[in-house]
Amino acid sequence: MKRNFRELVQDSRVFLQAKQSRFLPNVFVAIILFLGIMFVGEALSVFPGLVVRKFFMFRGANGRALDFTIRMLLIPCGFSILAFFGWVKFVERRPICTMGFEKDNFIRKYIRGFVIGFLMLSICAGIFGIFNLVTIDNSNSSVKGLNALSGIFIVLIGWIVQGASEEVMVRGWLMPVIGARHNAIFGIFVSSIIFGALHLANSNIGVLPMINLILFGIFAAFYVVWEGGLWGICAVHSAWNWAQGNIFGFEVSGIIPAGGILIDLDPIKGNDIITGGPFGVEGGLVCSIVLLTGIVILIMLINKRNFRNLIK
Repeated sequence: MKRNFRELVQDSRVFLQAKQSRFLPNVFVAIILFLGIMFVGEALSVFPGLVVRKFFMFRGANGRALDFTIRMLLIPCGFSILAFFGWVKFVERRPICTMGFEKDNFIRKYIRGFVIGFLMLSICAGIFGIFNLVTIDNSNSSVKGLNALSGIFIVLIGWIVQGASEEVMVRGWLMPVIGARHNAIFGIFVSSIIFGALHLANSNIGVLPMINLILFGIFAAFYVVWEGGLWGICAVHSAWNWAQGNIFGFEVSGIIPAGGILIDLDPIKGNDIITGGPFGVEGGLVCSIVLLTGIVILIMLINKRNFRNLIK
């Protein structure tokens, strides 16, 4: 029997598995719980961060990369992941794997997601180059080019955890819980809005950056529905941020990259609406086009699965 797109999304594994929870809060309670669990994770990370800052001295370019990786990415994001894992395990009383971390082909899914995320950001950078919207900063520096490779790969470890943390919080918990309690499309919509709102305090935030962050949320949600789990989208998210900040030298959602830059691209002033300017790639129309294209492709892939089931 042919099913419509809404039914296909509703039957995705992540929404079905969320129903194993001991209780499913309504959307308002879910948002309050989301903010509360996130706050607990951040609070738990404060003391370890202070300890690292007080007792460990990081020197040189690689030291700065390591400091940024540990204090700004690994510790706060790692504790956020642990807070949501703890809630699911000990309060909802369901396995952590039901958040989208089943073991089947997880390495292949992660590698595929990392390649996709890297390519998507590279496409944006390539378009900027084709239309002469950026210049390359060739100034000599120990944190640029091949000299910065060690720092760039140190920070990658942090981006891997950071990307996973936002996906665990938003697509691993908030979206499936709301979708299982109400309906999947509503869960995708609300979680994408919340995902954008999490960046409201970032530097140079504006209307177009918010729209693109919401579009990324929708893209990520459909990726999770298509793949049936979180491994791939965790990798997409991490590769996107790493490529944006440390490969091409753009700001990452308004945050200046740390740890080194392989190819330092500077957007030419006056084209911010296209390139994103000081917010980074996510603030421009090129990013909008790439994300919308990705969303359309994922919708087609999800519908294609329905077609395959019909001809079996």
